[in-house]
Amino acid sequence: MHMFKNLLLTAGLVTMMAPAADLAPWEKTAPESITDLLAIQGKVQAMLDDAMAATVTLQMGGSSGSGVIISDDGLILTAGHVSGTPGRKVTVVLADGRKFEAKALGKNKADAGMVQILKPKDLPTSHYETHKTNLPKVGQWVVSVGNPGGLDAKRGAVVRLGRIVWARAATLRSDCKLLGGDSGGPLFNLDGTVIGIHSRISGEPDQNYHVSMPAFHSDWENLSDPKLPGFLGVTAVDYKKDNLEGAELEVVRDNSPAKKAGLKVGDIITQVDDKDVKASRDLTTLIGKFRPGAKTKLTLLRDKKEMEIEVTLGSRPAAQPRLPFGLPPRK
Repeated sequence: MHMFKNLLLTAGLVTMMAPAADLAPWEKTAPESITDLLAIQGKVQAMLDDAMAATVTLQMGGSSGSGVIISDDGLILTAGHVSGTPGRKVTVVLADGRKFEAKALGKNKADAGMVQILKPKDLPTSHYETHKTNLPKVGQWVVSVGNPGGLDAKRGAVVRLGRIVWARAATLRSDCKLLGGDSGGPLFNLDGTVIGIHSRISGEPDQNYHVSMPAFHSDWENLSDPKLPGFLGVTAVDYKKDNLEGAELEVVRDNSPAKKAGLKVGDIITQVDDKDVKASRDLTTLIGKFRPGAKTKLTLLRDKKEMEIEVTLGSRPAAQPRLPFGLPPRK
């Protein structure tokens, strides 16, 4: 027996077979006692107040989602399908009932999105994973926070404890149950660091998906400062007749930059700032190279007379969002 023990020591196997008691309870494969469970509970409770305070409700038209404030100047991480069209108006509701006007910033294909509070003041914040490639380990304990159905002052944010099922470069999967309106809310590790943002909700308990922080970091510049195209506010069709090519206006939207500049249905645009327009797609492409607020000169034919009109481009109005995951309209 002593010889067997000595062989283990010599081979270094005692270290490899170190008892789980040497690990913190939340680092073990599974809790081994009530003491372990209480330790995990204590770890969660220590980070929870700050996490819940920084978790906010985002209201857009008739829908709502969640987000998390990560900076004193009011930058919010959320899901791209929650923030929606860059530039759209958003109302941010804090746990203490305060409301702030905000705007949607960028979003990407991974479903990462950002929102900016316009006049931030005394905001609660959460820190987030700043390493650009770090992913949580499978089995790691995590805490999901969100405001399903919008902020309920009596209920507060909803908290669920779970574990990471798998982790990929852009997506995490956990068994933290999510509900409609949780989308965009934060996924924390037990140190209170944001490691993901709720994205897709499943009826299966272990198939709840979150955007990873690497998916944010890989596209941070575009998400925080999206390059928005200018908006003219017309619908055009190709015009080709009598040796003339251009884009004929079929629709000029009310209150649009085009309408305010005096453009009319039937106008045939042939140039944008001296660049030829030979089809409707040329008009779209050339206008899209300008930013909101830019001025551009349009050359057009109206009633067989050539004329020039200067237009100050605007921002594309936000489309009415689809309600995420069957969430009923906010009342």
